[in-house]
This record gives sequence, structure tokens and C-alpha cells, in this order.
Amino acid sequence: MDYSPVILKNKGVPCEFVKTQKSGDAWERVYKDDGDIEKVVYHIKFTNNTISDIELHFGGLEAWQQNLEKLPITTVRQTLAFVLRKDVIEIGEAMLDGEVVMYSNIIGTAWSIANGVDPTIASRMLLQSVGLANEQKQNLNEELAKSLGTTDTSPGQNGTDSGPKRASRSKNSGN
Repeated sequence: MDYSPVILKNKGVPCEFVKTQKSGDAWERVYKDDGDIEKVVYHIKFTNNTISDIELHFGGLEAWQQNLEKLPITTVRQTLAFVLRKDVIEIGEAMLDGEVVMYSNIIGTAWSIANGVDPTIASRMLLQSVGLANEQKQNLNEELAKSLGTTDTSPGQNGTDSGPKRASRSKNSGN
């Protein structure tokens, strides 16, 4: 990803999402022939219109920042919808699973640039936060692998282990 100061200042902070398409009334993820998700890059940049939308929706910037802590996924999704001028449901479908920390870091970087932080400093800050987030994920995977008694931290064929079959429906309410 190009986090150069010129890109950050002019286009915004580049960020990966899953490509989506409308199918009837629903948004769906787009998959490649091999079954992997197709990704797109959008640039996150706060404008006066975006900031105004956030103020009105959350009841002020302080309330928005509190919501980022209290309801991070909901608030990040709504913020990205405002910034990208897309439907909130589409953004929720487009967000990469397990990457809310990355999206929060990108929003924080874009916000700091909108408030006058030098893009060179913001670029360094973003690279550092991306590295820390990746390290945190790796540490979590290693700890989970230890607790499960395995050293393999890679996902299975489809990312999950086989589990028990679903229980059949009860014929009564249990009384």
C-alpha cells in the first residue's frame, strides 16, 4: 500500500475492502474464480461534508469519538459510509473480516491529516500502527495455538475445523 505523504494529503489514506455488488435488495461480496474474495482499494479522506455528516449523525465530534470507543464496529462502519459516500450496509459487507483495528488506524490517520498533521508524520505513524496491529494479530494466533496445543497457526482448508452437526428442531417447547 502506498502511504506516501503526497498520496495521504491529496487522495487520502488507501484502504482495502472487499469488492461488492448489488443483488436484488442485498449487497454481496464478489469472489474470484478460485474462491478468494476480490479486493478493491478506496482512499479515506475527511472533507467538510464528511465531518458535518458525522457531527449531525452522532450529535457532535466528541460523541463520535466516544462512540468509536464504545461501539467501534458500528461507528467505524458508519464513518466509512460517510467518507466513501456509500450505503452503510454495503460498507459493512465490504469491510474485511477481523480488520476493525486497521480501519480504526486509517480513520485516525485521515482524521489527523484533516486536522493539520503533516502527512509525512502521519505516514510514519500509520506504518508504525500497521506494523503493531500485524504483530498483535500474530501474537494472538501464537497464544491461541499454544492454548490449543498446536504450533500450526494457519487456518484449515476453508478457515474452520469441522464441527458437530446441527441439532434437529425440537417438536415441543421443552415443557
